[in-house]
Amino acid sequence: MKRRSLAALAALALSVTALFGASPAAVAAPDGAPYVALGDSIAAGTGNKPYTDATCLRSKKAYPAVVGAALGVPVVSAACAGATTTDVLQQVAALDAAGALGSDTRLVTITVGANDLGWQQVLIACSNVGTPAACQGATAGLAAALADLGPRIAAVQLAVRQAAPQALIAFTAYPLLFGQFTGTCSIGNYDGTPVKVTVQQASAAQDILIAMHLTIQNTVYAIASGGDSNVAFVDVMAGFFGHGLCDTGDRWISGFVRGAPVFERSLHPNAAGQRAYGTILASALDWAFDE
Repeated sequence: MKRRSLAALAALALSVTALFGASPAAVAAPDGAPYVALGDSIAAGTGNKPYTDATCLRSKKAYPAVVGAALGVPVVSAACAGATTTDVLQQVAALDAAGALGSDTRLVTITVGANDLGWQQVLIACSNVGTPAACQGATAGLAAALADLGPRIAAVQLAVRQAAPQALIAFTAYPLLFGQFTGTCSIGNYDGTPVKVTVQQASAAQDILIAMHLTIQNTVYAIASGGDSNVAFVDVMAGFFGHGLCDTGDRWISGFVRGAPVFERSLHPNAAGQRAYGTILASALDWAFDE
């Protein structure tokens, strides 16, 4: 995952240069795209082909495209599958150097944090395909990772603010994975084994997401109260209610999907989920382009 994120940065500068029609050194106006998207596989729309960037698994159906279309502005996305907060700092640096992030940028959306925690690995280790020892090992570092996540989010915000002084910087939440169910729930097939989770296992997984949600939210609120009023946190959890794994309604999240060509869909919003994500964000952030 990390190699994918790093390898994509070199190609990113070239694609941005092509978008603006000039070399980075020659870009004078505009100074930055109006809307820039940063983050991990959720922001990249991973699992929803066709891809605009096969290295980053960045999809044409990703929520930044939905937001851009709803707000009537073009979007430059550097989102990449597997990205951590460290990778997002590199995304910022690459876009800044390419002239895609600057004083004319009015909106930056960021979805990041899950890969800093290794959340998916915890879910696998603590399901029926894992073992008690694997689960204990996977969860051992969660408390420390959560404690470190706030400062990492703050570092991302500061880097974006330095590159784009006029932008509304919006961090997004992640949707809860599971809906309401009793007994056990089947969530697909992992490495040839059907994956089932109990209510207790699902609740434990949700607790991790909620803790991450609160860490990012509280960090953003602290930044806003500390003097940067042009920063926001957008909650998407309520919007996904009734559409999670094990819910009886239309699922907006894919379970584990077997097979190398399609495995990247696993535990990611599907096309309907990406549309919902984008609709929620566009509604919350449309004031970024008010005159």
